[in-house]
Amino acid sequence: MDRQITVFPMPKTGKISLVVAPRGVVQTLMSMLATLAQRGRVIVLDGGNCFDGYALARALRRSTHQVQAALKQVLLSRAFTCYQLVAMLAELPVDGTPVIVLDMLSTFLDENVHFTKRQRLLANGLNLLRQISAGAPVAIWARTRSSPVGDEDRQLLIPLLETAHDIWELQAPHTLEHQLPLF
Repeated sequence: MDRQITVFPMPKTGKISLVVAPRGVVQTLMSMLATLAQRGRVIVLDGGNCFDGYALARALRRSTHQVQAALKQVLLSRAFTCYQLVAMLAELPVDGTPVIVLDMLSTFLDENVHFTKRQRLLANGLNLLRQISAGAPVAIWARTRSSPVGDEDRQLLIPLLETAHDIWELQAPHTLEHQLPLF
């Protein structure tokens, strides 16, 4: 199986970088996070419970012997609802600290919250990220799913696409549809 490794440019102050890709991109995102952590403090908000500490440690080991010091630079918070994610964004310091949001839309796919409420919360969260990006690099990963959650998935992605300055959209590799013979 041929694995495609993609390297994303570092997010820049004044811009919101967006990666729209399947879950397989997490290791590449951890490599980007490792680079940022070696430069200073980084805030990570995990909306899909997908932060991979082992991948981050491996990425750090490839480039520095100061793994523990770099790991201490990563401030991780996990959000399990769209309300929590927006509240965490509102609490973030506006001090130039880079922000990475992992699987942002995952918390907004909660069927227990009315769709118009989720749209308003997403708009609020994106406004907060715009304010943060004025003084700090911001990167967002929106996970594409193999089976989209109806039309809501796309409707929530559109505001993200409209907000982002730099967008990388990756597709999952295609697999063979038929079984190969054993002998």
